[in-house]
Amino acid sequence: MKNNNYPWIPREEALKLLLERTRFQPRVELVPLDDALGRVTAKDILAINTLPTSAASNLDGIAFKFTDGFSGGVLEIAKWREGVDYVFSNTGVGIPDGYDAVVPIEAVRFDNKGRLLLLGRPRPGQYVIPEGSTMRSGDLLVPAHYQLGPAQLGLLAAGGVMEVAVLEKPRVAILPTGNELVPAGCRPPRGKNVEFNGIMIKALVQMMGAEPRLYPITLDKLEDLTEVITDALNWADIVVLNGGSSKGTDDRAIEVLEQIGDMLVYEMAYGPGKHTTLAVAGTKPIVGSVGPTIGAEYAIEWYVLPLINQYYSLPTEKPRLLQVKLLNDINAPMAFDFYMRLIVEPRDGAYVARTTGTLVDQLMANALLHIPKDVKGYHASDTIEVELRGPLEGGKKKVVNQFNNLTPIA
Repeated sequence: MKNNNYPWIPREEALKLLLERTRFQPRVELVPLDDALGRVTAKDILAINTLPTSAASNLDGIAFKFTDGFSGGVLEIAKWREGVDYVFSNTGVGIPDGYDAVVPIEAVRFDNKGRLLLLGRPRPGQYVIPEGSTMRSGDLLVPAHYQLGPAQLGLLAAGGVMEVAVLEKPRVAILPTGNELVPAGCRPPRGKNVEFNGIMIKALVQMMGAEPRLYPITLDKLEDLTEVITDALNWADIVVLNGGSSKGTDDRAIEVLEQIGDMLVYEMAYGPGKHTTLAVAGTKPIVGSVGPTIGAEYAIEWYVLPLINQYYSLPTEKPRLLQVKLLNDINAPMAFDFYMRLIVEPRDGAYVARTTGTLVDQLMANALLHIPKDVKGYHASDTIEVELRGPLEGGKKKVVNQFNNLTPIA
């Protein structure tokens, strides 16, 4: 059970404390190129191939030896023979050694006697792709700590790289706790609740590019909590403890974390998720997310995502901000900062926002409003700045990756 004397820590300060105390030791694995989409490179990747392997044509046309066919400033082409003095060339295809100019097929004509005519004045080297101009063996194709997208996979294939050294996905253990919980799929009896945060957190972690392991529900008993957290620390790079960090008589998570590691944050200076906790065991982070779903989701987005990015040595991008006009009043008589979910949609060439009510509405919301503690609220028609969480299409969610530059990884 938590006492009332802990300081309230702002979101940015809490994250700074957590990242400073966390040290990862990323593991490396080799994966086939076909399986490397979305993975993060472990080292610089160099080209094996040199491309093109010889001079090549940059377009469809005819290739020839400019110097051999040039005399006194006039191209002597009337007697040229195909295969001897010129060849037809195709885009990207190699041309014979010594051929150093290409004329587009649109500038090629033949008279009624079959003699070659050229329209326009060619230049030496025109439309010729030099050997090795695309890449040379040993060239850097993709740097270390870069997330591979479709373009990079194609580049690596061109370079002859068919196996890639990538960082193993960071392991995230998810530990749902609470005497009041029953597993998803069970009909909850009176006084009980379905444990559904776990599957949400697991999906979020997968979208963020990590490998989740969802544990069974752990009861609020010291020995049980100690055992499951110890097991999770032995396997995981990051531990998420869901529930048990509030002031209820059964909430024992703080007590266990104080025994296992160092508490960094006991309580946040914002809500929802005010009782989110942060700790480290050695240099491994433990994020204590609250039971209520919105606060739990914030804990994963605001703390677990930056931890995953730190593991990968990737930046965490700041969310897009947007000016919107409120459609209804907002009252916020809070003693701490509050983050309210809104639904934003386009209207008459601008954007408007409305508040959400039910949990379903809140989970479908595509924007977030930060209300500082000294602001008592807003009025309808006020213009406010919101943080976008999803697409601006009437509040309708698509399956999109809202978490910085990480591609969803199967």
